[in-house]
Amino acid sequence: YGKQWYQRRVRVTNRSGDKPLPNSVILTAYFTATSFATATSIGMNKVLGGRGPPVVSRFVPFMAVAVANMVNIPCMRQQELKEGVVVYDEEGRKLGQSSVAAQTAITKVTISRICIAAPGMLMTPI
Repeated sequence: YGKQWYQRRVRVTNRSGDKPLPNSVILTAYFTATSFATATSIGMNKVLGGRGPPVVSRFVPFMAVAVANMVNIPCMRQQELKEGVVVYDEEGRKLGQSSVAAQTAITKVTISRICIAAPGMLMTPI
């Protein structure tokens, strides 16, 4: 719960664009990510259920965080996926809107957030 609340605040303050996000989008993203993270954690614990080496089950929290990031970031930035992001040239002139640029950016942000969480969550169980 606390981790998702913190992540939500990070995404609100680090979001792209100048349009304010409605509270409904923020709350939907928060509850969706929290639900997916919880379901992942419970599901993985049931699947692993004592099978295999115990160290594998120690990585369940990381999997839950990764899934939460994969859900939360696109939910928070769904408007960018729909409308695209503003693209500028080297001199700062606006060239237009691009959905492809938005998809690329959101994918890279999601991967980077998972990578940021990885060292602390993957090294600790070992």
